[in-house]
Amino acid sequence: ALFAREFKLRFPRNPKRYFQALGGGVIMGYGAGLAIGCTIGAFFSSIPSLSISGWLFALALAGGAFIGVQVIKRIA
Repeated sequence: ALFAREFKLRFPRNPKRYFQALGGGVIMGYGAGLAIGCTIGAFFSSIPSLSISGWLFALALAGGAFIGVQVIKRIA
C-alpha cells in the first residue's frame, strides 16, 4: 500500500468513535484474559483437535460479530 501510494492515516471525525474504540479494546482485552488466550489458541488450535470449546468459541465469535455489526449500523 505504501509503494502504491494508497497508504493513508485516517482519524474519525466523530469524537464518540475514540471512546467506542477504547471501550471495545478494553472489552476484548478482558475477554482474552478471561479466556486465557486469544483467537489463535481458542479457534485455530482447538477446532482441528475437535475440541468442543473451539466450536462453541466459533459460534460465540460469529454471534458477537453479527451483534457488533448491527450496533455499529445503528450508531452510524
